[in-house]
Amino acid sequence: MRVLAASFWIIALGIFCLPPAKAHEVRPGYIEITETERDRFDIIWKQPVRSAGRGAVAGLGLRPVFPENCQRLGDSAMRRQPGALVEKFNLACDGGLLGQTIGVEGLQRTITDVLVQMALVDGGRFSLRLTADAPVQKFAGGGTFLLAYFGLGVEHLVFGPDHILFVLGLVLLVTGWRRLIYVITAFTLAHSLTLGLAMLGRISAPSAVVEAIIALSILFVAIELARPPEKRSYLARDYPQAMAFGFGLLHGFGFAGMLAAIGLPRDVEIWALALFNIGLEAGQLLVVAAMILFMRYAQPPLMVALTGRKIGMLGVTQIVQQAPLIFMGGISVYWLLDRLSGIGS
Repeated sequence: MRVLAASFWIIALGIFCLPPAKAHEVRPGYIEITETERDRFDIIWKQPVRSAGRGAVAGLGLRPVFPENCQRLGDSAMRRQPGALVEKFNLACDGGLLGQTIGVEGLQRTITDVLVQMALVDGGRFSLRLTADAPVQKFAGGGTFLLAYFGLGVEHLVFGPDHILFVLGLVLLVTGWRRLIYVITAFTLAHSLTLGLAMLGRISAPSAVVEAIIALSILFVAIELARPPEKRSYLARDYPQAMAFGFGLLHGFGFAGMLAAIGLPRDVEIWALALFNIGLEAGQLLVVAAMILFMRYAQPPLMVALTGRKIGMLGVTQIVQQAPLIFMGGISVYWLLDRLSGIGS
């Protein structure tokens, strides 16, 4: 019956995460501005890409717009990397960029953000967060800089439907506070390990394969939840923390893929990585806490409303109980097939 308490959560998520392309469109863009000499800048523009079917990808139609006092020097170089299109070029900006505005054309038509970071020759560092609601902003000094990576970590977990479904599945799979702590801790340690090692270049994995297995992990949890507790697999029933750790290693590669598409700021990579990971944990705790509160306070009235326990509708109880699991399994299969189509292409 605990599954009932999650049904509205999972169905609401479905509105957001049904199209696989939308799930990937939340990857943020990134503009790195490095002043090489007075009023001369090296620009790296990383535009997120989305699935275009059968393994193909397409950009989001975004274009950075610099102030009128800036002119391009020479041609730009563009290349493809996992999750992003990368363009490099040089600018000459008479009077510099402080106090000037920068924007991204087309950002207002997306659901993504663009992180802008600027490093000056005098050691100053500044940052902006361009959003669909504020696609043009001014470099007025200050800026959150490294703290922006904390926000990216929170948002990637909270607005990452595949990761949210897996975490919700873990919460529903176990009973008791102690066991839940073990399971969530195992998942945290695992994805933190692979995220750190992958971003430091110690290990790697094909992104298409990783994304496919992440979808498979959600399907595995949905199947286990659909079974009575006594009929679940040995791993899910007796050692859910081991299962969470194993799949957490793969989710860590998924987090690393998103962060790699942005990149880490030079000279402070470890701090940016740590803040991004802390942001992931904060987002994860928000999801778990919200789920627990929902189960505690909304479960009794929701069970009555959906099962008709007091209004003679017991015949639909089993269907209602299985509906969220059918959705969870169905969306994971949809993701799995879509992501498998990208392997080898």
